[in-house]
Amino acid sequence: MSEVGSVEASVAEAFHRADTLKAPLDKRLDLYMGESRKLFPTLESGYDDLAARLRDNGVGERVPGVGDTLPDVHLTDSEGQLVRLGSFMDRGPLVISFNRGPWCGYCGLELLALARAYPFIASIGGDVVCILPELRPQAQALQQKYGLPFSVLTDRDLVYGSALGLVFCAGDCIRRAYEALGIDLNQFQGNDGWLLPLPAMIVVGRDCLIKARFIDPDFRKRMNTEDILTAVGEAH
Repeated sequence: MSEVGSVEASVAEAFHRADTLKAPLDKRLDLYMGESRKLFPTLESGYDDLAARLRDNGVGERVPGVGDTLPDVHLTDSEGQLVRLGSFMDRGPLVISFNRGPWCGYCGLELLALARAYPFIASIGGDVVCILPELRPQAQALQQKYGLPFSVLTDRDLVYGSALGLVFCAGDCIRRAYEALGIDLNQFQGNDGWLLPLPAMIVVGRDCLIKARFIDPDFRKRMNTEDILTAVGEAH
């Protein structure tokens, strides 16, 4: 097996171990991060520095809070259809997961957890959408890779994420690391901004008011599924 193939196999094994761990999502993410530190120490160290920089710069502090109205928007789904975000709230509460792309293992672990929780959310009239800044092929790849039973929407050029205060510049260190791994945001996003959204989880009621949210400058930290289900149940 080539060195690249060996690393890919190690990443896949780490992801599988984390995803099948019988523990809350935060513990699965911690396991994956620990394995990633062994495989990509420079990248994970860069993530540590990036999270500290974003926290110091107050990234995410402008995002609407609990009790605020979530601005509506029209986005394109993975089939190329223009849809209104607010239409997903017609029957009940909506869980919105802002993510980065199919290349992000941390996003994958979160989305698989949401996919497993989806039957319950749907059973009480709720819905889930994933929003990412990448083009339609990446949206389709994400949906197919994880077998997501909910819609994946594309925030082209991060317009909606910027309006919510979720967008930041990846920086030269992360850019070099990603390029070495074959992660080309120029190609995936269709622009040369090298911008990323701060992954966030927002639960919105039928009244378009935010009922719960989770935002952390360290994108490796995500909202536990149990907390999402509690918020959806209370918003129903």
